Parts: sequence; C-alpha cells; structure tokens
Amino acid sequence: MTRASYGANLPVDRAKKSLGFLASRGFLKEEDRGDSKIYKITKRGLEYLESFKQMKRLFAALDKTVPSSEKIEHLPLIQARLLLEKREVKVGEEIGVEIELRNTGNSAVLLVGIEGVILRGFELVSKPSFTSVKDATIYLNRKELAPSRTEQIRFTMRPSIDGVFELKPRIVYIDDGGHQSFSEIETVKMHILAAEVVGRISTGFKDLDNLLLGGIPKEYAIILTSTSCDEKNLLIRKFLEEGMSNEQITFYVTTELMEAKNLAEEHKTSFYLFICNPQAEAIIESSPNVSKLKGVENLTDINIALTSTFRELEGATKGPKRACIEIISDVLLQHRAVQTRRWLTALLPELKSKNFTTLMVMNPQMHSPEEVQAILGLFEGEMNIYEREDERGMRKYLRIKKMYNQRYLENEMLLRKERLQD
Repeated sequence: MTRASYGANLPVDRAKKSLGFLASRGFLKEEDRGDSKIYKITKRGLEYLESFKQMKRLFAALDKTVPSSEKIEHLPLIQARLLLEKREVKVGEEIGVEIELRNTGNSAVLLVGIEGVILRGFELVSKPSFTSVKDATIYLNRKELAPSRTEQIRFTMRPSIDGVFELKPRIVYIDDGGHQSFSEIETVKMHILAAEVVGRISTGFKDLDNLLLGGIPKEYAIILTSTSCDEKNLLIRKFLEEGMSNEQITFYVTTELMEAKNLAEEHKTSFYLFICNPQAEAIIESSPNVSKLKGVENLTDINIALTSTFRELEGATKGPKRACIEIISDVLLQHRAVQTRRWLTALLPELKSKNFTTLMVMNPQMHSPEEVQAILGLFEGEMNIYEREDERGMRKYLRIKKMYNQRYLENEMLLRKERLQD
C-alpha cells in the first residue's frame, strides 16, 4: 500500500480507495503476505494498461500542437527537510525528530499532514499539541503557513525492534488554488541496535526480547497469562529451545508433551521433563531426565521430583538455568488459591536460589478474578496474550503488564505465527 501510494503520488487513504476500486473490477488481485496486503496486476489489468498507454501516446501527439506558453509547470511550494537527533540508538531509547517546512511561494498554504512518518515497530512518544495521528500519518489539521515562513514540527519516537530503517516522509498541503499537493523529503537512514542483554535471559523470540530490552531479568519469576492458543505454545517452545541452544539446564513441568518429548530424548543431560499426567507411563519411555507423575493432585510428589533433580545437579554448573512450569491452572483448579499460593511461595524462592529464571503459564479464563489476582501477586513480572480485532480480523497480541524494578517497553506486540515459527 505504501509503495503504491508513493508511486502514484497519492495520500495513503486515497491510494487505498483506488486499489480497492481496481481490485473490485478485476484489474488487480489482493494477496495477504504476513501483516500486509500485496497487490498484483491481473490479465485484465494488463490489457487495460496497454490501452491506456496507447491513449496516452495519442494525447501526447495532440499536446505537441499546444503552444509552450500555455503549459504550466507546477513546482512544490513547500521545501522540507528532516533532522534526526541521533541516527543510531538502541531499542527502547527515544529518537528526537524535527521536520522543517518552508513556504517558498507567494501565498499562504494549508498544511494537511506528514505521511509515512511513523514506521512499524516505532511508538510515537510525543508530538505537537495541535497535531493528531492516525496510522503512519501526523495530521497538521490545515495549519496555515504564510509565504516565506518556516514551521518546525518536532516529535519523539521509540523503537521496539532493531535493524536499519529508512525514514522518507512526504508533506501533504493545499495551495492557494485549493489543490492538494505533495512535497517529498530526502530519505534518512536510522540504525536501531538490539538492547543490551547483560543480566537478561533471552526468551528465544527476538521481538519479545526487544520489548523486554534484552530478555527476562536473570533469576526473575514471571507469569504468562493466556488462553489456549498456538501462539502461547510457540512462545513456550522458543523459551525451551533457547535453553538448549545455550546448553542451559532447563526444567519443563507440564501435563502435555507438545514437542518436549523430542527435547527430552535429544538433550538427556540438560533438559529435564516433569510430566504430570496419569498416562505418563504410556506417553513417554523412562529416562534419567524424565520424571513421571500421576497428576497434580499430590503437590508433595511434584516437590519431591523437583528436589531430587536439584540434588543431582548440585555442583554440575553455576551458570544460568531456566524453568517453564505450565501446570498453574491445573494446580489452581485442584487446590484452590490458598494451597496454590502456599506451594508457589515455597517453590519460587527455591528456584531463584538455584539460579533459575522461571516462566510460569496460566489460563486466567479458567478461574475467578479473585483467584487470578491471588496468584499474579507472587510474580515479579507478568505478560499477557490477548485477542483484539483490527482491519485484518481477530488477531493475537502480547503486552508486558509489569516487570518489577526493571525497564521495558509498554508497546503491544502482534504475534505472527510465521515469525514465531522461524
């Protein structure tokens, strides 16, 4: 959409209507690619284009008969330049931006907006009070700019993803004849560096690490609240696989195997699986790194299995360890809030003392609000996966709700399966 808008010299809203019009008549076809729509010309569109080119050549031949004195060349009345406070910052740091607009004409113009100024993955932190924002456009609400006068538009952005980005806004304005015109701004590149990872444990998902400014704080216990969904399962898998790729001792306590069975078979000295399922004997073969428990009815059995493994690992490694405990909702249903809090109050400090960074998972829809709040208060950090409707339909988003005494980005993050599956 953005490339089509620039190529046709149209504002995004008009380009969107034009593309929709052409697609509805069969000249274009729309294809979904990630979180974007891609437009491709059809056979019918090619036939129309060829006819249009023939007509254009015909009118060009006729135009040669028009005296040159009758031809008017329209030049932009607005000169614009873009200034960045810094061209290289880290994820989470703010970037000051200034766009200077100068009216070089002989009459006043009305400033409509600045298109393409807010890139995907950037949050607008501050802007002038007279402006408004929608999508990637800062609307200037037809602010008048007199001849030979200059206007500075200053705003601040905060990136949540790293990489090299090109900022190429254009100015939309209305001249004294009431015509909408555009002024292009020279492209400026920004280099966004990944956040520092000192004292952080990677989640295995780069986009989430960026929101956390490097990852989960070392030895923190955080909880992920989510209904049952593929995105939650993929995040858990990323967390576990990251532990394996860094040769970290990793515990996984669950009632379901998902793909953990393969990890347990491939990493017998670093991955420890605690399967709390009455069918555990039939689900997976016995192994020194696999503990089979009949369920969550007896919390003492779970504690004994964890303590036994702790003892086996004493002195094995002093490096960071990670644990994912996915049975919180099952325990809460079975034992209610008081007993579950008592169990967690004993378990969490023990994991911390043994250098574990812990991710726990709970489905809040399975419990009353009072029970959910009774559990959430035990954790130093909380992340939430939720569903929200946008122009593409219902989609999953993630937001960090708290991270005690730590900096993080408060942006919501779209969870795209293709990125989680990379």
